[in-house]
Amino acid sequence: MMKKQEFVPRKISEKPLYELKSVEDIPVSELYQVKINGKEQRVYHTEFFDFVSFLDENDKAEVEVTVNEPFQKAVIRPAAAQIPFEEEGNKISISLPAGKRITLELDDKLESPLYVLPGKYIPKPENATYVFESGKAYNVGCLQLNSDETVYIEYGAVVSGRIYSRMADRVRILGNGILYGGNWHAWDENGAEQLIVPVLGENIEIRGITLLDGGSWHIVPVACKNVLIEDVNVLGKVITGDGVDIVGCENVVLRNCFIRANDDCISIKAVEFQDPSGCTDVKHILVEDCLFWNAEFGNTLEIGYETRCDEITDVVFRNCDVVHCQYEGNQSGGVLTIHNADRAHVHDIVYENIRIEDAQEKFIDIKTLDSKYSRDRERGMVNDIFFKNIEITEGTFPVSIIRGFEMKNEVCRPHGFYFDNVVIHGKKVMSPGELHMVVELSDELKFQ
Repeated sequence: MMKKQEFVPRKISEKPLYELKSVEDIPVSELYQVKINGKEQRVYHTEFFDFVSFLDENDKAEVEVTVNEPFQKAVIRPAAAQIPFEEEGNKISISLPAGKRITLELDDKLESPLYVLPGKYIPKPENATYVFESGKAYNVGCLQLNSDETVYIEYGAVVSGRIYSRMADRVRILGNGILYGGNWHAWDENGAEQLIVPVLGENIEIRGITLLDGGSWHIVPVACKNVLIEDVNVLGKVITGDGVDIVGCENVVLRNCFIRANDDCISIKAVEFQDPSGCTDVKHILVEDCLFWNAEFGNTLEIGYETRCDEITDVVFRNCDVVHCQYEGNQSGGVLTIHNADRAHVHDIVYENIRIEDAQEKFIDIKTLDSKYSRDRERGMVNDIFFKNIEITEGTFPVSIIRGFEMKNEVCRPHGFYFDNVVIHGKKVMSPGELHMVVELSDELKFQ
């Protein structure tokens, strides 16, 4: 690692279970072998998924997957992409357009998919402060960044640790390598700190890298302005392992990312994270062109629960594919969700051009409520929520809920919900009943 200034690694949590000696310390798949354009690739393994990442070099990649166990049926998602593939014996041949991330599932087994993750090459900036070189493993503890500093993780490099900044502007974390958290917690436990946390910064850029197996939330901008998260893979597998938590931020763009999380894939909130700075208004958030897999816990696209600010507004989720939102069974577990558990006025939220292939628990779940996460003494309002061109194509027909809040001295009635071309299993829904929706203490639901 080349660096312009020295830093002292510090331990996250207590201590790592082990330090990475080499990239070989991350297990490889015994189920899948993958060739890209005839070249053998390293396929990484976790207890819940395998994945291969590679650099796009042409307009199309010829992907050959060899499966080392018998199978009957292969499915490639997102289905809307209509990726052509052929099966011959235990081999699956896929013609993959440049930049198109996919999941491969065998015999409907959700515990052993293969994620195929092409990425755009990110060249090394001339002024990079820290450069982590391909083929090497690094243990950085907590790498703290100052203004105008850049971290570059080359393709083939693995960095174990956490990247943090406070009141640092123009921070960049770039590359095509891996930021790894799996050696800080037992395989089936959470407990490590978050992987990337910029606090009170402006003009933050996170681009190209893969975050793997963090023990908690993976990317957490807090009270930041002008944040770009682009072409990033977040592959989490522990409970509370949120993908991206946007906390008290303004002007955030999250684009062309793949997030597999065993908790919220995206969570937008205002909370005392690190310090009270996170309890600021949230405005102008755009999430677009992303692929999501929400495992058993949490929600896919969430606002809440912690909403300890005055206003959360102008949030747009656009042109995204949800391949799975698995069953949670703990009153949460939805695809498009708002849980306003504090005082914020949540309004002008847009869900547009979203394709959902599997929603096992709830489709829409919007509540004003008092929860175990609440701190404010009064509840906030939810209004002017727009659903346009939303489709559930497969799986069960999930329920939906919109619910207000009423106590002796307080009534909060969410209102202004607009449904434009919402289609479930090929049928456009035109009423709450057709949507299998429970509506309580809420007003003004309009279908067109």
